[in-house]
Amino acid sequence: MRTSPRSSPNSPAHLGQGTVTSRSTARAHEGTTFEASCYTDPLGIEHVTGSLSALIAHFGAWEADVQLRFTTKFDTVEPLLSLDHRGRTRMRASINPAAYARFEGGTSPVAARLAALRKMADAGYKIGLTVAPIIAAEGWREAYGELLAEAGRVLADVPDVTIELITHRYTPGSKAVLETWYPGSSLDLSMANRTEKRTKFGSVKYVYDADTMRALRSFFQDGIAAKLPGARILYWT
Repeated sequence: MRTSPRSSPNSPAHLGQGTVTSRSTARAHEGTTFEASCYTDPLGIEHVTGSLSALIAHFGAWEADVQLRFTTKFDTVEPLLSLDHRGRTRMRASINPAAYARFEGGTSPVAARLAALRKMADAGYKIGLTVAPIIAAEGWREAYGELLAEAGRVLADVPDVTIELITHRYTPGSKAVLETWYPGSSLDLSMANRTEKRTKFGSVKYVYDADTMRALRSFFQDGIAAKLPGARILYWT
């Protein structure tokens, strides 16, 4: 289920209609989830719009089995800490190793994002991590191992941490745009270790090949079990 701040007055009509949690045996306990960061990073523009605070307050006052979720690459959570959220909002921080920070210009450092997550958890919010995009570049095991260790140190005693794992992929169109806009970028857009994947709509994405995917998935499953044993992985893609 995805919605936006503009549609929140009509959100009761969507209660129980989502397929991700409402109709999933494994995740039904989460209630109907509403995604606030489908198209943008709401925390990055909160100082201008105030929309995220309004949406969190709306869900806090909504006496129903619901959950609001948002993902961010920013750490400016202070306006959210004192809101009456009633535990119905989950903030996820999108994180990647410091070695890849050059691909996320203008955003908060990963350490600051993790510290912000901790503040939110201490304020009673549910929290999570979105590790994305997972890039299988040289030294990825060491880089992601350090990232998981850092997350484990900051969030070790936080209950109910969710983790979403999303590997790097691109379409022919996005590849052409990125190579045109950033011709000197070191982001690997080659076809090495890649395979073509067709979506249900027939469009093409280039994802890591089966061997690379298996290595990545095994690494993260083992690393999360060791560094964040109380966390639960929502999905791998």
